[in-house]
Amino acid sequence: MKVIIEALTIKRGSKIVISNLSASMEGPGLYQVIGPNGSGKTTLMLTILGVIKPTSGSIRVELNNRNHNGPIFSYMPQSYSIPKDAPITVYEFVKGYYELSKPWPRFLHRDISVDEKIRRALELVNIPKSMWMEQLRNLSGGMLQRVFLARTLVIDAPMILLDEPLSNIDPDGKVDIAELLGELSRGKLIITTSHDPILLLDYTKKILLLGYGFHAYGDVNEILKYEILSKFYKKCAVELDKHVHIVDWH
Repeated sequence: MKVIIEALTIKRGSKIVISNLSASMEGPGLYQVIGPNGSGKTTLMLTILGVIKPTSGSIRVELNNRNHNGPIFSYMPQSYSIPKDAPITVYEFVKGYYELSKPWPRFLHRDISVDEKIRRALELVNIPKSMWMEQLRNLSGGMLQRVFLARTLVIDAPMILLDEPLSNIDPDGKVDIAELLGELSRGKLIITTSHDPILLLDYTKKILLLGYGFHAYGDVNEILKYEILSKFYKKCAVELDKHVHIVDWH
């Protein structure tokens, strides 16, 4: 499985967000996309999904299994617009995404294992069973983030795009989710945006750094250098005792 980006340029309005980007991301494996706010991380995700049309260049997707007939991508956005009074439970929210992923006519594709798949997705992200029938409006920000991730994983797509999956989660939870994504990356292609790449470094194949219309792409040790990061983060890239840190917390 592979996402091949060739000479990609993307404008939002009159502003060039990404300019002449070429990169190849091959799975299984995990790739991080980092950069300051407004650097084009989410824009790139939406362009890979086909939601945004590039100004020039192309994105090509290749699958190892040519007989695959389900969704190729599963996407987790930074946030969901859910009415605060929506009467929907955790279980229903995850199940709804699974049902929508089925091909038409959906009523002819009865899946007797649907409950098992939903249970597995909820258990993967450590949502206790006691909360499966809880209303979404009653959840904390961190628990909601876990629900969003479960919703993304339930369709078992070979390629997963995640926009800030570790945001709004407590420190211990961040470690749990990072380990889960690392394990999943052994069998899937995972492309994730991040403001703090540290927790996922052990699982990361390459990092794409975006900012100010420029980009840098390479191995972790090639990108996480002060002389590289300072060009994109300016004074928010600092070097302390020979270790590079990015002052860009979320």
